[in-house]
Amino acid sequence: MYRLTFICLILASMTQFAYGQIQLVKNGESLYKIVIGDGSKNEKAAEVLADYIQKITGAKLPIIKDKEKSQQFEIRVGATNRFNTIQFIAEDGFILRTSDNALNIYALTPQSTLNGVYHFLDFYLGCRKFAPELTYIPTSANIILSNINDLQEPQFIFRQIYYPSQYDEEYRNWHKLHLIENQWGLWGHTFYKLVPSKSYFNDHPEYYALVEEKRSPVQLCLSNPNTLNIVVKQLAVLMAAEPNKKLWSVSQNDGFGYCTCDLCKATDDKYGGPQGSIVAFANKVAAYFPKKTISTLAYLYSKHPVKNLKVADNVSIMLSSIDMTRTEPISLNNRANGFRNDVLGWKAVTSNLMLWDYVVQFTNYFSPFPNLQTLQPNMVYFAQSGFNGIFEQGTESGPGEFSELKSYLLSRLAWNPKAQIEKDKAEFMQAWYGAASPYMMKYQELLEQNIFTAGKNLDIYGGPVAEWNSWLQPAQIEIYSELLDQAATAVNKDTTLSKRVNKEYLALDYAVLQQARFYGLEKHGVFMRNGNKWAVRDGFEQKINRFVNSANANGIKELSEGGLSPDAYGKEWQSILKQGPLLHKALGIPVEFIQPFNTDYPAKGNHTLTDGIPGYNNLQYNYLGWYKTDMEIVIDLGKPTKINSITAGFLEDQRHWAFLPKQVTISFSNDKNIFDNQLKALQAIPEENYIKETHRIRFNIPKEIIARYIRLKAEKLDKIPEWRNFPNRYSWIFCDEVQVD
Repeated sequence: MYRLTFICLILASMTQFAYGQIQLVKNGESLYKIVIGDGSKNEKAAEVLADYIQKITGAKLPIIKDKEKSQQFEIRVGATNRFNTIQFIAEDGFILRTSDNALNIYALTPQSTLNGVYHFLDFYLGCRKFAPELTYIPTSANIILSNINDLQEPQFIFRQIYYPSQYDEEYRNWHKLHLIENQWGLWGHTFYKLVPSKSYFNDHPEYYALVEEKRSPVQLCLSNPNTLNIVVKQLAVLMAAEPNKKLWSVSQNDGFGYCTCDLCKATDDKYGGPQGSIVAFANKVAAYFPKKTISTLAYLYSKHPVKNLKVADNVSIMLSSIDMTRTEPISLNNRANGFRNDVLGWKAVTSNLMLWDYVVQFTNYFSPFPNLQTLQPNMVYFAQSGFNGIFEQGTESGPGEFSELKSYLLSRLAWNPKAQIEKDKAEFMQAWYGAASPYMMKYQELLEQNIFTAGKNLDIYGGPVAEWNSWLQPAQIEIYSELLDQAATAVNKDTTLSKRVNKEYLALDYAVLQQARFYGLEKHGVFMRNGNKWAVRDGFEQKINRFVNSANANGIKELSEGGLSPDAYGKEWQSILKQGPLLHKALGIPVEFIQPFNTDYPAKGNHTLTDGIPGYNNLQYNYLGWYKTDMEIVIDLGKPTKINSITAGFLEDQRHWAFLPKQVTISFSNDKNIFDNQLKALQAIPEENYIKETHRIRFNIPKEIIARYIRLKAEKLDKIPEWRNFPNRYSWIFCDEVQVD
């Protein structure tokens, strides 16, 4: 409401002024001077403006202070005694207005004044800041301005685009972005920082969550008054050290395991779930710091809105969109119904709602991830839904697939969700890729078209396996590659442009390499088979080396959220090439599933467990999974066969609830009715770890068995261990190959 009222006041105050055309520069010369307030700190904004006008026209405009005599021709920057009639503009906002022979760039702070200057350069003088290393400045001997009356206020009070470009100061100022470090005293998951387990857990386990009737430092016990006291005292110390920081996160740790003690459970029952204890705790903390904003996450187990509880005025809820797929906009996605309901529920209890959004594929920063078509619709939805802050998480640590383009578009949208994004994209493509831009544009649009036609979900924890992604079939990759080849040819004489095109090759190269793991011994796979021998396909090692070298040359430090470097990826491949495929007696034989596998991880269906290719510690590729059930299969060797050993690979990836089976049993038959000679392998009680590792469980047959049928049963854990326990979560069994020798 205040925004509409303010606009009315602005319009009323403007009636006394005449808006008209002014000539700022004529034939490379100007009568104008830049004016700043006597006591202001707007020197930087004035210098930026003068510098760009000189670069555009050659005219050098002097900078003067308020105390100097009024001139006939002035550009007034910030609040001055020449133009100081407007007393209120939203934080970071500004107004651009021509009156008589003057241009006014009015704002209340040095930062918002700088915002206004860069906005003027961009939207009125045609300059662009496409990337930290690429600024476009047009040249002209004349600058003529007509009837400017432009009030700009941010849609979101906090705007962070988490890509490498955010660390360039001019890029950040140009696009009116924030840095976490400049705004927040504490950010993100902070329980472990505020009450560190190494300091308190041994002596006071009661400060931490009761999970499965045992205290664990995974989260805090929020009903314990001492927990509150420690948090408040720690925050007081931190706030005293950084008094200018207004936002302080008091938020759950990443992961699960919230407290289920009687007092916490009573609070949760009263307020709708574990989010109840978190918000009630944040409210209590906020009461000690009424001039600060306490931020807390609505994430994983706390994502649903509280019930029967009002969020304190100085508590900000940061809702995570981690569960969303990215093929369709959130407003149209049937799978986003729950998220949209959560947004409505949170808005009913607070007006201070921020968003933690995700715009890359975290498992594969360099897998094709065509989500551009969702960026603007999602930003419009966030704005219309009342979010007042956005954190768009991209590849902060280095470049990723189309990272410069996505950073630029998101930066434009963060200020104005209704920006002319197609025009912005076309301008960026032309500036960034030059003569290669038509091919790069077609490549990017073809990716989007194909994934939309395929109707596949684009998941931030997905992968480039062709069997899952019908828009990434090898034949389609060839078409994409042809477009990139054309792009490369168009700019082959320009080192800078060639490097930019070659960087985008990495996404396709990565997809080809990862698919080669999946296909294994098949066409497009990494290996070839000749009888009982195998070999690496010709040229494949060179392909790996080219990818690693190109990634390093492009300054890429991480290929995924887990921190996998290009060099480590190369070593991973060296190990795969050394190990080779698993050639055995059941190779290529279809498997009968007594207990069906979960179709969320289809791999190669009933050929997966006998295709000769392990899963390489990654559940996205060549594993089949069983969720909440045991695994039970039968392998038909076709005829009675001598069997000396059987080896089955099972993945342990506790972060994704993949645990080793508690017991594996094999038995044999020649008629498929009676299975005997049963052998069992009992697994040790699981211990907490977050290392992905395939355990190959081997059964050496003590007395040679001749059998046609092999039955293998792997039994799931009865319950998830306490350190990964969470309501409605169950253990997975992932198996990648059953080797019969």
